[in-house]
Amino acid sequence: MNHLLLTLLLIALTVVTFFLIGALGYVLVTSAVLLVLTTSYAIKYRISGAGVGFAYFGLAYIGFGLMLLGIGLVQTHADCMFLIGDCYQPTLPPWMFEIKAGANLYLTILNGLSLTSVCLNTSEISRWFYEKRRL
Repeated sequence: MNHLLLTLLLIALTVVTFFLIGALGYVLVTSAVLLVLTTSYAIKYRISGAGVGFAYFGLAYIGFGLMLLGIGLVQTHADCMFLIGDCYQPTLPPWMFEIKAGANLYLTILNGLSLTSVCLNTSEISRWFYEKRRL
């Protein structure tokens, strides 16, 4: 049952992230998610010692940045007006739309996973404070 609730939480937070990205944009939503994620891991690591969980998210966000850089480079060489946005140049490869949609999906799922991790960290931190206060 715990895995089902965790899966539903991931799906719900990914859908919320999708709609927030549509309303507020990539940069604002991802910056807020990174701020909350960093804070939750800083508190968790302060309490229970250092781990590698935050490093995995860092690598995933770096991978997204490299994907975005690759999209920008391809669109620049196709003489597009915008680095990341829509481009209707005939020199742009036809598979570029799928790559952009995949990058959008990647960032949306990564932000959903990050928010799920924040929820798990918060429950672990609150459980630790409850046990500490109880003693």
